Amino acid sequence: MKLLMVFMVNVLFLFSLFSCATMPPQTSPDTGKINFQAETNDAVDELLNNCIIKLDPERPIIVASLVSIDDIQKSSTFGRMSSEIIASRLSQVGYSVKELKMSQNQIYIKKAEGEFVLSRDIQNVATRNNVQAIVVGTYAINKVGSRHINICLKVVDPVSNIIGCSQCYLSKSHEYNWE
Repeated sequence: MKLLMVFMVNVLFLFSLFSCATMPPQTSPDTGKINFQAETNDAVDELLNNCIIKLDPERPIIVASLVSIDDIQKSSTFGRMSSEIIASRLSQVGYSVKELKMSQNQIYIKKAEGEFVLSRDIQNVATRNNVQAIVVGTYAINKVGSRHINICLKVVDPVSNIIGCSQCYLSKSHEYNWE
C-alpha cells in the first residue's frame, strides 16, 4: 500500500509538472521583424544610384503598381503598397512624382488592381504631362525555402521604352503578410 501511495504521488507530481510546461508559440515563417518600407526605400535609393540617365527633379515621374511576373495584368496589395512607398521615397529625395489617382482620365485603373499604364497611350500621357520617366516593377514569390519576394524595379523612358535605371532585390517580407 505504501508503494502504491508513493507511485501515485510521483504520477501526480509528474502530471502537474508537465501540465505547467508551455509549448513554444506557433510562428509564421516571417518570425523576424521586417521593415518593408525601409527595404523598399533602400531599393529606390539604389535604383537612383544605378541610373545611366540623368533624371530632372523638376520633371514628373509616374510610378505604376508593381505586378506579378506570373500575370502582368494583375497586381495585389503588395504591388500597390510597394508603388506607394516608391512614389513617397522619390518625393522625399526631391523628385516630382505625378499622382496617378488624381488624373484617372489618362491612365487605366482596374478596380482592386491598381494603376496600369496603357502602352498605346503612354506617349500621349508623357507628352501631356511632361513626364520624363515611369517606374515599373514586377515581383515573384519564391515558392521554395524562405518564400521571400523577388522584386525588380525599372525606370523607363515613356517615349523610347528604354530602361534608364534598374534594381532587383530580395525582400525578406513574406507573402502571408500581403494576403
